[in-house]
Amino acid sequence: MTMLALFESVLLLVGLILLGVLLRVRGLLSDAHAPVLARLVTQVTLPALLFSALVRAPLEAVYSELAAIMFGAELISLGLGWGLARLLRLGPAQAAAAILTAGFGSSSLLGYPLIAEVFSDDAAALSEAAMISELGVGPALFTLGTLIAAYLGAKAARVSGITDQAAGSVTTAQHSPGRAALAFFYSPIFMALCLGTLWSFAGISPEGPVVGTALRAIDLIAAANSFLVALSVGLAIRFQGLRAILWVALGVGLIKLVLKPILVWLPSLALPLSVMQLEILIIEAAMPSALLAVVLARRYGCDAELASQLVLATSLGCLFSMLLMTPVLGLS
Repeated sequence: MTMLALFESVLLLVGLILLGVLLRVRGLLSDAHAPVLARLVTQVTLPALLFSALVRAPLEAVYSELAAIMFGAELISLGLGWGLARLLRLGPAQAAAAILTAGFGSSSLLGYPLIAEVFSDDAAALSEAAMISELGVGPALFTLGTLIAAYLGAKAARVSGITDQAAGSVTTAQHSPGRAALAFFYSPIFMALCLGTLWSFAGISPEGPVVGTALRAIDLIAAANSFLVALSVGLAIRFQGLRAILWVALGVGLIKLVLKPILVWLPSLALPLSVMQLEILIIEAAMPSALLAVVLARRYGCDAELASQLVLATSLGCLFSMLLMTPVLGLS
């Protein structure tokens, strides 16, 4: 049943991405629409999703421990992604794609349906999965991920500008990597993170005629996030030249699908976790690369095409890596 749920979830992910490809081929969407989609995600639907999750999230000690383990594994995975980029001598734009896809997983789009199926819609299991995702994955992706994309994207633009000048072009790069990274701290994503956290700590009820209606409106906006992200990936992906990224894909897949689950498993041995908590933690860590990596790459001028190809590669590779995980987890 677990593998069936995983297979269906991966098919959903790939199907939405291919829909974006189809819409591009049919001319309903074009590359010109991609920056608009990226801005809608980073400035509208993603902040709404983050705020909505934090407002309703119960902050419990055990969840923070699990989220901390996931956060630590992400930091190590980001470092390994950086090492991979250095080893393969990738440029700044390509390095950002490799680092983001190696470090961050699709814990919400794929993790939630899979956990719901494994644990028969157990409310406690879903709540735990939500907290691991929203506290352990979300803030790191929205902060570190955005900073990495902004910094390396600006660096790539600066290098490109220098190259253009050397070739006699009048184009001059005006991007400052540090300034671009600092811009995150007054972005809608960071504001949503701060407001949602303050709301949760204040214990404000999400119910009521005014508050409840406002939050339902935010929920409707947040519900569009996965679809817009998938369309953005579909617009970016190109099937030509897949052989050229073989080593990058293998490296990212090894980090994201094999090493990261091990990285969350090792420290969990020192904690008094239940079997369910351990299983949920490993399942979340074993999910393929986050779709938002493509959006961030495109939004900040990194290699969105490479990021989209790596997302697709890890989504398909997840089917095989989870086959290795199920005997350890005791899943069928």
